[in-house]
Amino acid sequence: MRIPQRTRGYLAIVVAAVLFGVWPSLSKLVVNEVHPFVISFLIQLIPAVALLPSLRRLRVARSDWKFLALSGVIGTVAGPITYFYGLERTTASNAVFLSNSESLFTMLFAYAFLGERATRREYVALGGIAVGAFIVATELRFGDVQFLQFLIGNLMLIGAAVCWGVSNTTSTVLLRRIPIVALLEIQLLFGAASFAAILVVSDTPIAVPIHILPVLVLLAVSAVGVFSVLFFYAFRTIGAMRTGAVLPTSALWGILVALYLFPNETLSGIQILGGALMVAALAVFYLFRGPSKMEAAGETLKPDASDGPDSP
Repeated sequence: MRIPQRTRGYLAIVVAAVLFGVWPSLSKLVVNEVHPFVISFLIQLIPAVALLPSLRRLRVARSDWKFLALSGVIGTVAGPITYFYGLERTTASNAVFLSNSESLFTMLFAYAFLGERATRREYVALGGIAVGAFIVATELRFGDVQFLQFLIGNLMLIGAAVCWGVSNTTSTVLLRRIPIVALLEIQLLFGAASFAAILVVSDTPIAVPIHILPVLVLLAVSAVGVFSVLFFYAFRTIGAMRTGAVLPTSALWGILVALYLFPNETLSGIQILGGALMVAALAVFYLFRGPSKMEAAGETLKPDASDGPDSP
């Protein structure tokens, strides 16, 4: 039985959300041992080397290079720097929660700049996802001393989410004309090359302890490479707004991984309630979803003619 394209898009972002939830905890393990510049360089270099064949016979329109430059500078350079320096200054649990603000900025930018809209019922379900994520993140304990203690790191994580929200918006535009893997490869190469230069200029040694190397490779392959492909696929099939709406479910999986890797951190009853609300709202969102903007226009996964006659 053939799975409908839209269903595949939702399945892709649900799996991506699991990987996105794992990202903060794995990153916290690595950032405790490796310099942020080195992490940012290697997690982009490793999948970039694996995806090099995707650039064969690729043609990029001249008008797309400005979007590629924007997504490169903001998404692959500014985003990782802000994120990993912020992660050094906060906890894995806070990172799990605050990483989901990327979804909010993705949806806001999709609404403001891409003209994406949802149905009335979808907005209600989307609100449920947002409320659930808010409850999981704050436990409704406003002014908590521990939260204020990590304020600078938390604000940096939100800043990284803004960067990636901008990059997601430009990527949505580029995905109309550039194949998914090829676009990801260009962005990864841009990021790896930029951090190679930063490492040289800052005279930062590429030092990775042997015991942390497997975690770093897993982070690069799963939370960067596989996640990005699934994330872009969802962008193409269901749109940036719906993709951003489902991504907050990553908090549920992320907090479970954080509790396993960092057992000193506890999960309250109110957080469990918030996680349940997110899952229920996601189910409602899927049941009452309308066709995405691309589906309504009759688009397919195939890129436009700007990729050239040799495009797949």
